[in-house]
Amino acid sequence: MLKKFSMFFLVPFVLVGCIEKNDERDEVLKNLNPEWLVSPEESYQWSSIKNENLPTFTGSPKWQIYLNFLETKLREYGVVDVWRNSWEFERWYTSDDDADWSLSSDGSSVRVANYGAYSGSTGPDGITGEMIYYDHDNPPESIEGKIVVIPTRPHPPKPYLEDYLINYTFNDYEYATDSETLPAPFEFVDPEFSFTFDIWWQLAQRLEKIPREGGALGAVIVYDMAFERTQGLYTFPVPTLYDSPTLILSREDGAKVIADAKAGRTANLKLEAKTETAEAYQLISYLPGKDFGTDLDEQIVLTNHTDGPSITQDNGALGLLAIVKYYSHIPQEKRQRTLVIYLDCRHYMPGMETAHSDTAWLNRFPDHRKKIVGVIQAEHLGEMDYREIDGRAEAVGLAEQSYLWTRNNPVLIDSAIAAVKRYGWSRAQVSVPERKGVNGGLQQVWWGVGVIALGDTGYYDCRKWHCLDVPGFGLGGFLGHYWSTAATIDRWNKDLFVSQVATMTELTGVLMNADLEDIRPLVTEDSFLHRAKSGIEDKIDVKGNE
Repeated sequence: MLKKFSMFFLVPFVLVGCIEKNDERDEVLKNLNPEWLVSPEESYQWSSIKNENLPTFTGSPKWQIYLNFLETKLREYGVVDVWRNSWEFERWYTSDDDADWSLSSDGSSVRVANYGAYSGSTGPDGITGEMIYYDHDNPPESIEGKIVVIPTRPHPPKPYLEDYLINYTFNDYEYATDSETLPAPFEFVDPEFSFTFDIWWQLAQRLEKIPREGGALGAVIVYDMAFERTQGLYTFPVPTLYDSPTLILSREDGAKVIADAKAGRTANLKLEAKTETAEAYQLISYLPGKDFGTDLDEQIVLTNHTDGPSITQDNGALGLLAIVKYYSHIPQEKRQRTLVIYLDCRHYMPGMETAHSDTAWLNRFPDHRKKIVGVIQAEHLGEMDYREIDGRAEAVGLAEQSYLWTRNNPVLIDSAIAAVKRYGWSRAQVSVPERKGVNGGLQQVWWGVGVIALGDTGYYDCRKWHCLDVPGFGLGGFLGHYWSTAATIDRWNKDLFVSQVATMTELTGVLMNADLEDIRPLVTEDSFLHRAKSGIEDKIDVKGNE
């Protein structure tokens, strides 16, 4: 069962370094005041704004409503110097329901789970052509001019490659709450236990590359998943625009289409879509600290992306909003450092962060890096775990496994462990990928926008992720059932959201009050992030950031 977080008592901050150093600081910074924390009811109200505007893809009217809400609330909590780091891009879109997409195979109508994003467009009558089956072990000589039907690849046999271990199995950790409910580390996780890893394994195969590179007339991708978890599944990683209209099918609906494709039958595929020039922007603002506007100012970046298909992908900005709300109650002269709210927008744009790295805030304005001394990341809050049983997706009754990352420093690690214990964050894993876990294995790699806190080890692209090499904490749920536009507020848990936000609020206080020497990250030779030591062949970090 999900642990309930009690908000009716004060809890001490895990003060860093020698407490004597901070004795002169105001007592209010040493305790979380429950009256300033976001409540479950308020978090539900905020989340309802996002839920009413799903999906929230950058540049869309729904995304703009969500961003307007965030900006309005941030201003209400006293942020200043609000500005938009903006640029234009070509946005591709189609209907949210199946009004503009359909499939007929050998004359029979087929239920479609979703469309392939940025895959081009057909006319209102669709495209008609011969189907061809794509066998991954024995691919056809040519798919050009045909409608290619592509199943997802099965999970690999043992021994697993390091990329599979890192991205598609449960890893080691520093500390975990409710650890007895978690899967065995470095083993295949059966979708009947939890389909979190299975859905990501299938999504990450980048099967849209096959019709794109082969010049197919169109494509049908068949996932080895029941319709309930395939419905609304959005293409990820998000490709740049290509011209091979693509539809997505579930296991049960794809079986007939695969058989028809093997027999060379004909299909009619319709996907009407449009493109437009749209504005993308990263929203940046400041909750001033005591030295704001001077050369002495030190800044903590609160970051996440704002775009995505579901209630939790991504709702991290709401978690950051709750942190800002809390610290807005503390007078500016008592805030030791400035909070910089950096809301990114590139995760579900065509080509993602890679295609839009030059326009990123810290690349356009590199001087802004100089004052950054810490990072807080929050994404995918309030998620619950799901499994597939007999062709149905059903709730496990537990929180989705999630991660609390930090850098390799004993004060940061101890603070993270104490915080997850204190606030009832269920199935949380404190992960320090810069060192080995409690069982001697690699810990879950840091993913999401928060990787900007890490240093340059060769694992991450520093043009894209900046490699600031500063202390930080990051929160991320592993998504599972939340890759889909069908994942609405009904699948979301407000009590878990509140417990996660309280944890990150306390840890923001750690970064705000610490002596920087006490929390300086330690570089160790056994970090798997060092390519020379780990032998990692491909620069892949989880959630598609290649």
